[in-house]
Amino acid sequence: MKTARLLILLTSAAALSSCASVATRLPDISLPELNAERESQETRAFAEMERLHERLWNVAYPILAENTALCPKTRLDIGAVTYTLKTFPKDMRAAAARELGAEETPTVRRVMTGGPAEAAGLRAGDSLLDDMGRPISAGGKTLRRLLEGGVSDDESLDKSPVTLQVKRGEDRFSVDITPREICDYGVKLSMGSTVNAYATGRSITMTSGMMNFTQSDDELALIVSHELAHNTMAHVRKIVGNMIVSGFATRYTRPFESEADYVGLYYMVRAGFDPDGTEALWQRMALIGPRSVGRAKTHPTYPDRYLRLSAARKEIAAKQAEGEPLVPNYKKTKE
Repeated sequence: MKTARLLILLTSAAALSSCASVATRLPDISLPELNAERESQETRAFAEMERLHERLWNVAYPILAENTALCPKTRLDIGAVTYTLKTFPKDMRAAAARELGAEETPTVRRVMTGGPAEAAGLRAGDSLLDDMGRPISAGGKTLRRLLEGGVSDDESLDKSPVTLQVKRGEDRFSVDITPREICDYGVKLSMGSTVNAYATGRSITMTSGMMNFTQSDDELALIVSHELAHNTMAHVRKIVGNMIVSGFATRYTRPFESEADYVGLYYMVRAGFDPDGTEALWQRMALIGPRSVGRAKTHPTYPDRYLRLSAARKEIAAKQAEGEPLVPNYKKTKE
Protein backbone atom coordinates (compact mmCIF):
# COMPACT_ATOMS: atom_id res chain seq x y z
CA MET A 1 0.00 0.00 0.00
CA LYS A 2 2.82 2.37 0.97
CA THR A 3 4.65 1.49 -2.23
CA ALA A 4 1.58 2.39 -4.31
CA ARG A 5 1.28 5.76 -2.61
CA LEU A 6 4.95 6.48 -3.18
CA LEU A 7 4.56 5.70 -6.89
CA ILE A 8 1.58 8.06 -7.11
CA LEU A 9 3.58 10.85 -5.45
CA LEU A 10 6.58 10.32 -7.69
CA THR A 11 4.37 10.25 -10.79
CA SER A 12 2.64 13.49 -9.71
CA ALA A 13 5.98 15.18 -9.03
CA ALA A 14 7.27 14.15 -12.45
CA ALA A 15 4.13 15.46 -14.12
CA LEU A 16 4.44 18.82 -12.36
CA SER A 17 8.11 19.13 -13.24
CA SER A 18 7.22 18.72 -16.89
CA CYS A 19 4.39 21.32 -16.99
CA ALA A 20 4.32 23.30 -20.23
CA SER A 21 5.82 26.78 -20.30
CA VAL A 22 5.52 29.80 -22.59
CA ALA A 23 7.49 29.75 -25.82
CA THR A 24 8.43 33.44 -25.94
CA ARG A 25 10.67 35.72 -23.91
CA LEU A 26 8.36 38.15 -22.08
CA PRO A 27 9.42 41.76 -21.48
CA ASP A 28 10.69 42.51 -17.99
CA ILE A 29 8.84 44.94 -15.71
CA SER A 30 10.13 46.39 -12.48
CA LEU A 31 8.41 46.10 -9.12
CA PRO A 32 8.16 49.92 -8.75
CA GLU A 33 6.46 50.12 -12.14
CA LEU A 34 4.01 47.39 -11.14
CA ASN A 35 3.21 49.06 -7.82
CA ALA A 36 2.72 52.45 -9.46
CA GLU A 37 0.34 51.03 -12.06
CA ARG A 38 -1.55 49.06 -9.42
CA GLU A 39 -2.06 52.21 -7.34
CA SER A 40 -3.13 54.18 -10.42
CA GLN A 41 -5.74 51.57 -11.38
CA GLU A 42 -6.95 51.28 -7.78
CA THR A 43 -7.41 55.05 -7.62
CA ARG A 44 -9.40 55.17 -10.86
CA ALA A 45 -11.53 52.18 -9.86
CA PHE A 46 -12.22 53.73 -6.46
CA ALA A 47 -13.21 57.06 -8.04
CA GLU A 48 -15.63 55.22 -10.33
CA MET A 49 -17.12 53.32 -7.40
CA GLU A 50 -17.61 56.59 -5.51
CA ARG A 51 -19.26 58.19 -8.56
CA LEU A 52 -21.69 55.30 -8.84
CA HIS A 53 -22.44 55.36 -5.11
CA GLU A 54 -23.21 59.08 -5.32
CA ARG A 55 -25.53 58.60 -8.28
CA LEU A 56 -27.28 55.58 -6.78
CA TRP A 57 -28.06 57.35 -3.50
CA ASN A 58 -29.16 60.55 -5.24
CA VAL A 59 -31.74 58.46 -7.10
CA ALA A 60 -32.68 55.96 -4.40
CA TYR A 61 -33.09 58.32 -1.46
CA PRO A 62 -36.08 60.31 -2.80
CA ILE A 63 -37.74 57.05 -3.85
CA LEU A 64 -37.40 55.68 -0.32
CA ALA A 65 -38.51 58.98 1.21
CA GLU A 66 -41.55 59.71 -0.97
CA ASN A 67 -43.18 56.27 -0.84
CA THR A 68 -43.50 55.66 2.90
CA ALA A 69 -47.29 55.58 2.61
CA LEU A 70 -46.94 52.48 0.41
CA CYS A 71 -44.07 50.80 2.30
CA PRO A 72 -44.93 48.27 5.03
CA LYS A 73 -41.53 48.87 6.69
CA THR A 74 -40.32 52.38 7.46
CA ARG A 75 -37.76 54.00 9.75
CA LEU A 76 -36.53 57.41 10.80
CA ASP A 77 -33.47 58.67 8.98
CA ILE A 78 -31.22 61.75 8.99
CA GLY A 79 -30.17 61.58 5.33
CA ALA A 80 -26.50 60.73 5.80
CA VAL A 81 -24.30 57.70 5.13
CA THR A 82 -21.24 56.89 7.23
CA TYR A 83 -18.33 54.62 6.41
CA THR A 84 -15.47 52.79 8.06
CA LEU A 85 -12.57 51.06 6.35
CA LYS A 86 -14.52 47.77 6.51
CA THR A 87 -17.42 49.36 4.62
CA PHE A 88 -15.41 48.99 1.42
CA PRO A 89 -14.62 45.76 -0.44
CA LYS A 90 -11.29 44.29 0.64
CA ASP A 91 -9.64 45.05 -2.69
CA MET A 92 -10.67 48.72 -2.38
CA ARG A 93 -9.63 49.34 1.22
CA ALA A 94 -6.11 50.50 0.38
CA ALA A 95 -7.59 53.10 -2.00
CA ALA A 96 -10.24 54.09 0.57
CA ALA A 97 -7.57 54.69 3.19
CA ARG A 98 -5.44 56.62 0.71
CA GLU A 99 -8.17 58.66 -0.98
CA LEU A 100 -10.64 59.22 1.89
CA GLY A 101 -8.55 58.61 4.96
CA ALA A 102 -10.95 55.81 5.86
CA GLU A 103 -10.22 54.13 9.19
CA GLU A 104 -11.97 51.99 11.80
CA THR A 105 -14.14 54.80 13.22
CA PRO A 106 -17.38 55.83 11.41
CA THR A 107 -17.19 59.04 9.39
CA VAL A 108 -19.89 60.77 7.34
CA ARG A 109 -19.35 59.73 3.75
CA ARG A 110 -22.35 61.25 2.04
CA VAL A 111 -25.04 63.83 2.88
CA MET A 112 -28.26 63.44 0.91
CA THR A 113 -29.43 66.43 -1.10
CA GLY A 114 -32.56 67.88 0.50
CA GLY A 115 -32.29 65.63 3.55
CA PRO A 116 -32.30 66.51 7.27
CA ALA A 117 -28.51 66.24 7.63
CA GLU A 118 -27.96 68.75 4.83
CA ALA A 119 -30.49 71.13 6.40
CA ALA A 120 -28.63 70.83 9.72
CA GLY A 121 -25.31 71.66 8.08
CA LEU A 122 -23.59 68.26 8.27
CA ARG A 123 -20.76 67.65 5.82
CA ALA A 124 -18.83 64.69 4.46
CA GLY A 125 -15.94 64.03 6.81
CA ASP A 126 -17.88 64.85 9.99
CA SER A 127 -18.19 62.31 12.79
CA LEU A 128 -21.41 61.74 14.75
CA LEU A 129 -20.78 61.15 18.46
CA ASP A 130 -22.67 59.39 21.22
CA ASP A 131 -23.01 60.70 24.79
CA MET A 132 -19.54 59.36 25.59
CA GLY A 133 -17.96 61.19 22.66
CA ARG A 134 -17.49 58.04 20.58
CA PRO A 135 -18.16 58.07 16.80
CA ILE A 136 -21.36 56.29 15.80
CA SER A 137 -22.78 55.04 12.50
CA ALA A 138 -25.61 56.90 10.73
CA GLY A 139 -27.35 53.57 10.13
CA GLY A 140 -26.45 51.89 13.40
CA LYS A 141 -28.49 50.87 16.42
CA THR A 142 -27.23 53.69 18.66
CA LEU A 143 -28.49 56.47 16.41
CA ARG A 144 -31.67 54.55 15.59
CA ARG A 145 -32.53 54.29 19.30
CA LEU A 146 -31.90 58.01 19.70
CA LEU A 147 -34.17 58.87 16.76
CA GLU A 148 -36.92 56.51 17.89
CA GLY A 149 -36.81 58.07 21.34
CA GLY A 150 -38.59 61.03 19.84
CA VAL A 151 -41.46 58.99 18.41
CA SER A 152 -44.85 59.82 19.84
CA ASP A 153 -46.91 57.30 21.81
CA ASP A 154 -49.44 56.73 19.02
CA GLU A 155 -46.91 54.35 17.39
CA SER A 156 -46.59 56.51 14.27
CA LEU A 157 -43.23 57.82 13.17
CA ASP A 158 -44.02 61.45 13.94
CA LYS A 159 -40.69 63.23 13.75
CA SER A 160 -39.28 65.20 16.67
CA PRO A 161 -36.00 67.12 16.52
CA VAL A 162 -33.01 65.41 18.11
CA THR A 163 -29.71 66.93 19.17
CA LEU A 164 -26.60 65.21 17.83
CA GLN A 165 -22.98 65.83 18.74
CA VAL A 166 -20.64 66.38 15.79
CA LYS A 167 -16.85 66.34 15.48
CA ARG A 168 -15.40 68.28 12.54
CA GLY A 169 -11.64 68.30 12.54
CA GLU A 170 -10.64 69.51 15.99
CA ASP A 171 -14.01 71.19 16.63
CA ARG A 172 -16.97 69.68 18.47
CA PHE A 173 -20.46 71.11 18.40
CA SER A 174 -24.12 70.06 18.52
CA VAL A 175 -26.78 70.27 15.83
CA ASP A 176 -30.54 69.84 15.93
CA ILE A 177 -31.87 67.49 13.25
CA THR A 178 -35.48 66.66 12.48
CA PRO A 179 -35.35 63.13 10.99
CA ARG A 180 -37.61 62.05 8.16
CA GLU A 181 -39.42 58.79 7.59
CA ILE A 182 -38.16 56.59 4.74
CA CYS A 183 -38.84 53.07 3.49
CA ASP A 184 -36.69 50.70 5.54
CA TYR A 185 -34.85 48.85 2.77
CA GLY A 186 -31.10 49.17 2.32
CA VAL A 187 -29.64 50.06 -1.07
CA LYS A 188 -26.30 48.55 -2.09
CA LEU A 189 -23.89 48.79 -5.01
CA SER A 190 -22.14 45.70 -6.37
CA MET A 191 -19.19 46.35 -8.68
CA GLY A 192 -19.56 44.00 -11.63
CA SER A 193 -20.16 44.19 -15.37
CA THR A 194 -23.35 42.06 -15.32
CA VAL A 195 -26.43 44.13 -16.13
CA ASN A 196 -28.53 43.16 -13.14
CA ALA A 197 -30.36 44.28 -10.01
CA TYR A 198 -32.14 42.27 -7.35
CA ALA A 199 -34.16 42.49 -4.15
CA THR A 200 -33.90 40.23 -1.13
CA GLY A 201 -37.02 41.29 0.75
CA ARG A 202 -34.86 43.45 3.01
CA SER A 203 -32.56 45.28 0.63
CA ILE A 204 -31.90 46.31 -2.97
CA THR A 205 -28.65 45.62 -4.83
CA MET A 206 -27.67 47.33 -8.06
CA THR A 207 -24.68 46.26 -10.15
CA SER A 208 -22.38 48.83 -11.69
CA GLY A 209 -23.16 47.15 -15.00
CA MET A 210 -26.85 47.99 -14.64
CA MET A 211 -26.09 51.54 -13.55
CA ASN A 212 -23.88 52.15 -16.57
CA PHE A 213 -26.48 50.56 -18.84
CA THR A 214 -29.13 53.09 -17.79
CA GLN A 215 -28.91 56.26 -19.85
CA SER A 216 -30.55 58.64 -17.35
CA ASP A 217 -31.39 58.95 -13.68
CA ASP A 218 -35.03 58.40 -14.67
CA GLU A 219 -34.14 54.97 -16.07
CA LEU A 220 -32.12 54.18 -12.97
CA ALA A 221 -35.11 55.25 -10.86
CA LEU A 222 -37.25 52.79 -12.84
CA ILE A 223 -34.95 49.92 -11.85
CA VAL A 224 -34.58 50.98 -8.20
CA SER A 225 -38.36 51.36 -7.93
CA HIS A 226 -38.91 47.96 -9.54
CA GLU A 227 -36.72 46.33 -6.88
CA LEU A 228 -38.39 48.33 -4.10
CA ALA A 229 -41.74 47.01 -5.33
CA HIS A 230 -40.45 43.45 -5.06
CA ASN A 231 -39.75 44.15 -1.38
CA THR A 232 -42.92 46.04 -0.51
CA MET A 233 -45.16 43.52 -2.29
CA ALA A 234 -43.45 40.56 -0.54
CA HIS A 235 -42.54 39.01 -3.88
CA VAL A 236 -39.51 37.09 -2.66
CA ARG A 237 -41.60 35.11 -0.18
CA LYS A 238 -44.40 34.58 -2.72
CA ILE A 239 -42.02 33.47 -5.48
CA VAL A 240 -40.26 30.96 -3.24
CA GLY A 241 -43.62 29.59 -2.08
CA ASN A 242 -44.96 29.28 -5.62
CA MET A 243 -41.84 27.54 -6.90
CA ILE A 244 -41.92 24.99 -4.07
CA VAL A 245 -45.61 24.24 -4.60
CA SER A 246 -45.27 24.09 -8.41
CA GLY A 247 -42.16 21.94 -8.47
CA PHE A 248 -39.99 24.93 -9.37
CA ALA A 249 -41.97 25.95 -12.44
CA THR A 250 -40.53 29.31 -13.47
CA ARG A 251 -43.73 30.59 -15.08
CA TYR A 252 -45.13 31.38 -11.64
CA THR A 253 -42.50 34.09 -11.10
CA ARG A 254 -43.44 36.16 -14.16
CA PRO A 255 -46.57 37.88 -12.81
CA PHE A 256 -44.54 39.25 -9.91
CA GLU A 257 -42.01 40.77 -12.32
CA SER A 258 -44.85 42.47 -14.20
CA GLU A 259 -46.32 43.70 -10.92
CA ALA A 260 -42.96 45.09 -9.82
CA ASP A 261 -42.71 46.97 -13.14
CA TYR A 262 -46.21 48.37 -12.63
CA VAL A 263 -45.98 49.30 -8.95
CA GLY A 264 -42.40 50.53 -9.38
CA LEU A 265 -43.49 53.00 -12.06
CA TYR A 266 -45.84 54.58 -9.52
CA TYR A 267 -43.02 54.75 -6.98
CA MET A 268 -40.67 56.61 -9.32
CA VAL A 269 -43.32 59.13 -10.38
CA ARG A 270 -44.31 59.76 -6.76
CA ALA A 271 -40.62 60.53 -6.12
CA GLY A 272 -40.57 63.16 -8.87
CA PHE A 273 -38.86 61.25 -11.67
CA ASP A 274 -40.05 61.48 -15.28
CA PRO A 275 -41.39 58.17 -16.66
CA ASP A 276 -41.70 59.38 -20.27
CA GLY A 277 -39.85 57.00 -22.55
CA THR A 278 -38.25 54.97 -19.76
CA GLU A 279 -39.86 51.79 -21.13
CA ALA A 280 -37.35 52.08 -24.01
CA LEU A 281 -34.83 50.53 -21.63
CA TRP A 282 -36.39 47.16 -22.47
CA GLN A 283 -35.88 47.74 -26.18
CA ARG A 284 -32.18 48.27 -25.51
CA MET A 285 -32.10 45.19 -23.26
CA ALA A 286 -33.24 43.21 -26.30
CA LEU A 287 -30.00 44.14 -28.05
CA ILE A 288 -27.85 42.50 -25.37
CA GLY A 289 -30.24 39.64 -24.54
CA PRO A 290 -32.19 38.78 -27.72
CA ARG A 291 -33.27 35.40 -26.31
CA SER A 292 -35.71 37.19 -23.98
CA VAL A 293 -37.46 38.92 -26.89
CA GLY A 294 -39.54 35.86 -27.73
CA ARG A 295 -38.90 33.57 -24.79
CA ALA A 296 -40.26 34.02 -21.26
CA LYS A 297 -38.71 32.05 -18.45
CA THR A 298 -38.49 33.58 -14.97
CA HIS A 299 -39.25 37.04 -16.41
CA PRO A 300 -41.75 38.23 -19.04
CA THR A 301 -40.46 38.91 -22.53
CA TYR A 302 -39.00 42.33 -23.26
CA PRO A 303 -41.86 43.27 -25.64
CA ASP A 304 -44.35 42.38 -22.89
CA ARG A 305 -42.53 44.56 -20.35
CA TYR A 306 -42.18 47.43 -22.80
CA LEU A 307 -45.87 47.51 -23.68
CA ARG A 308 -47.14 47.06 -20.11
CA LEU A 309 -44.93 49.88 -18.85
CA SER A 310 -46.12 52.11 -21.67
CA ALA A 311 -49.72 51.35 -20.70
CA ALA A 312 -48.98 51.98 -17.02
CA ARG A 313 -47.38 55.30 -17.88
CA LYS A 314 -50.55 56.38 -19.66
CA GLU A 315 -52.62 55.24 -16.68
CA ILE A 316 -50.52 57.40 -14.35
CA ALA A 317 -50.70 60.39 -16.70
CA ALA A 318 -54.50 60.12 -16.74
CA LYS A 319 -54.60 60.12 -12.93
CA GLN A 320 -52.31 63.15 -12.82
CA ALA A 321 -54.58 64.99 -15.27
CA GLU A 322 -57.62 64.25 -13.11
CA GLY A 323 -55.84 65.08 -9.86
CA GLU A 324 -56.32 61.55 -8.56
CA PRO A 325 -53.98 59.99 -5.97
CA LEU A 326 -50.98 58.24 -7.53
CA VAL A 327 -51.69 54.82 -6.08
CA PRO A 328 -51.53 51.54 -8.05
CA ASN A 329 -54.85 49.89 -8.89
CA TYR A 330 -54.97 47.15 -6.27
CA LYS A 331 -57.42 44.27 -6.59
CA LYS A 332 -60.45 44.71 -4.34
CA THR A 333 -60.56 42.26 -1.48
CA LYS A 334 -63.69 40.17 -1.05
CA GLU A 335 -66.11 41.17 1.72
